Amino acid sequence: MKFFKTIMICGLLGLQAPAFADSLYDDLGGQDALVRITERLVELTFNDPRTAHQFKQTKRDRLTNLLVDQFCELTGGPCKYKGVNMKKSHIKLGITENEFNALVEQLQQAMDEEGVPFRTQNKFLALLAPMKRDIVER
Repeated sequence: MKFFKTIMICGLLGLQAPAFADSLYDDLGGQDALVRITERLVELTFNDPRTAHQFKQTKRDRLTNLLVDQFCELTGGPCKYKGVNMKKSHIKLGITENEFNALVEQLQQAMDEEGVPFRTQNKFLALLAPMKRDIVER
């Protein structure tokens, strides 16, 4: 409501309305920030004993590129995710809730290090949360 009042007042006064981020993609910092966040996430994931064992057979660069595209598309950016769905890509990996939660912590750390505001982090995590049911098996 506040946003619309601002737009109306600016219009009545003949002023240009203030610029607002068009999407969560913009709020996260756009493509460059998403790449940095994702690279850091993958680094943390590969080095954390809680999750590293799940990625022994994973090509780091490929994973990073797929995640960047997935995050970009999910948040309203211009990218298109071309990987398989979460259910298919995680089937029979036996991912636990603890492992999933560790990855969420790693993503939060990566976003913190990038200076992403807490509210924006929560919006992003809320988009990703429904994937849990397709990833966690035990």
